[in-house]
Amino acid sequence: MKDLLKGRVAKRLIVMVIGLVVAGMLGGWLLTTSTPSKTEALLGIGLMLGVALLSIGLLKKWVFDPLWNIQKLAGQLAKRYTNPLLTNSRNDEFVELKRTLTQVSSQVHQRLHVLEGERARVGSIFNSMSEGIIALDEQGRILEINPSARRIFEMTQEPVEGQLLLEVVRSRELLDLVEWCQSTPATEPCRREIEVAVPQRLTLDVNVMPFLHHGRMVGVLLVFHDMTELRRLEQVRAEFVANVSHELRTPLTSIKGYLETVLDGEPDDSRTQRRFLTVALAQAERLNRLVTDLNHLSNIERGNVILHVEPVLITEMVQGVFALFEEQARQRSITFVNLVSPNLMVQADRDRLSQILVNLVDNAVKWTSHGGQVTIEGERKEEKVSFCVKDTGQGIPSTELPRLTERFYRVDKARSREEGGTGLGLAIVKHLVQLHGGTLDIRSEVGKGTTVEVALPASP
Repeated sequence: MKDLLKGRVAKRLIVMVIGLVVAGMLGGWLLTTSTPSKTEALLGIGLMLGVALLSIGLLKKWVFDPLWNIQKLAGQLAKRYTNPLLTNSRNDEFVELKRTLTQVSSQVHQRLHVLEGERARVGSIFNSMSEGIIALDEQGRILEINPSARRIFEMTQEPVEGQLLLEVVRSRELLDLVEWCQSTPATEPCRREIEVAVPQRLTLDVNVMPFLHHGRMVGVLLVFHDMTELRRLEQVRAEFVANVSHELRTPLTSIKGYLETVLDGEPDDSRTQRRFLTVALAQAERLNRLVTDLNHLSNIERGNVILHVEPVLITEMVQGVFALFEEQARQRSITFVNLVSPNLMVQADRDRLSQILVNLVDNAVKWTSHGGQVTIEGERKEEKVSFCVKDTGQGIPSTELPRLTERFYRVDKARSREEGGTGLGLAIVKHLVQLHGGTLDIRSEVGKGTTVEVALPASP
């Protein structure tokens, strides 16, 4: 009974139950019989007391014991998160339980608020990272994926969480890297550069980091760095260095060879010496053109070119450029035709526009056969002025057109070098047109000729 009588609420309930039982017992005895024997009365009272005690025991077991256990657990939680509070032992246990649970609830709410803030910060960092991140569980299914990874693999459709990695990124090389990392007990990230062909050809630097929980791997984290553009630029740089070396080596070798021949030849053979020196001079001029074009292109790409924009009358500019190539055209019986409107004006830098036209007409003359024609047409299209340089040359295969504006790229390498070209003309034209805010379009058909269209801002 010591445990039973613990607490004021329990005592009150016990007294109330006993009173009700005794009252009921006495009332029943008075109603059922007017002259009961003493033995019957004692037996009835004992039976009713037994029933009452049994009810009280069940009430304690089913109600008060669970409540005391809850209070004990709540008190332990409160002590874990806060300093223990001094309470009045005379308070009801229900009041104490309510106070303890309120305290624990407040602490849990504060903890949840802190955790939500941490989760929001981590989520913000996760979503704003430029590197692609994919988290996998131990079965290889996607748990989380950030926007950068979606952008790299072009996952703009439905959610991919819950799918296998191979279903989303079809790369056997990537899957092998993940499996190898999962089978390796090391905790250091596995790193490898891989090629992915879908949705487009990409070069990715992949770091795979295992998730460990109590020494057991429960998943992996994949971090992707898109190296495609960097590798492309490295390839372009390597090709550029190789092309420059080759372009410089050819005229230097010719100059060196002819000069050595002159020095080793007969002193009185002036005709041979003159012929060799003429060839050496031509190669030196070609070398000078190459260095000049490289310098122009370098200045344009670095933004060192300052445009002095003004209204320019295109037809006068075209006539001046045609005059520069008049002798070269006469030797090859090439006809120049100027179909530009007399009043067509463009907003451009006069010297740079002349450089664009010179390069385009130079290419047209070189690639036009004897008796051909080079035509320049021009018209205004809304806020742009479009002019086209057309030739009747042999044309260019469609597969070669996308690379025409690359530095040192030549369709016919042997003929281009014979004509004295540097392979930089169209690259310079492209950058100058872009510097003016214009566009460049090249169209060609084998056997019929090539058309280069330039669109620049029109003069107000």
